[in-house]
Amino acid sequence: MNRQFYHYDKFVGSIPIENKTVVLTKVIEKPKYRYSHVDAEWTKITSDNHSTKDDTLDTLFEDLKKYNQDNNSFVMKMAFVYGKNNSLTEKQIEVLKKILKDAIANQSRSESQGSISVDKIRELFSTPLENGLKYPKFTVGDITLSLPTENSASHNKDAIYVRHEDVYVGKILNGKFMPTSRCDASVADKLLAIAKDPMSEAIGHGHLHGNCSMCRKKLSDPRSMKVGYGEICADKWGFPWGAK
Repeated sequence: MNRQFYHYDKFVGSIPIENKTVVLTKVIEKPKYRYSHVDAEWTKITSDNHSTKDDTLDTLFEDLKKYNQDNNSFVMKMAFVYGKNNSLTEKQIEVLKKILKDAIANQSRSESQGSISVDKIRELFSTPLENGLKYPKFTVGDITLSLPTENSASHNKDAIYVRHEDVYVGKILNGKFMPTSRCDASVADKLLAIAKDPMSEAIGHGHLHGNCSMCRKKLSDPRSMKVGYGEICADKWGFPWGAK
């Protein structure tokens, strides 16, 4: 018995084979897809991705709730998966542990910073809100304070967000500054100065940097340059500006 080979319709040769010999004509292997997401799906299907049962998961979720992480979107998703499957993968558990570790570290940092009286800052933001400013911001040096937007999480509705050099570094909530791991140690001192006398800090910012603390525009009017902030912002934020 001969096995014949063709290139398209052209005969190119043959080889003899013995009877009862099994000839493999195809090799099944991973398909060569064009798109990366198909490759990722192939890896997911063919990998041995067993879930890992951890007897301490209940305690882990309790600790996450204790440190106010039960509203974290990933934690909420994992709580649902755990409730459904009674298990999580090792990678998922490691991410949860990291979230808890960061939360503990942030609380420790906030406790070491001490309390910050936010009464004057609350008063500072109440006036522009009453005057129609939707998202007021207050900048002193490299610190910017702002209020939550409509899309912010409900547990942050009373918070005051803090940015340092345009990077989110924490929030003021329940009279305490809650820093993130990226927060510089000098931020708390600057917040205390703003909380003590916001208007004086706005004046100092304007004199030092030449722009308004509320709108961040350059001060060009000689009277505004002398006062330290602009006339329009003074009216919206309830600051005195002086006689014209």
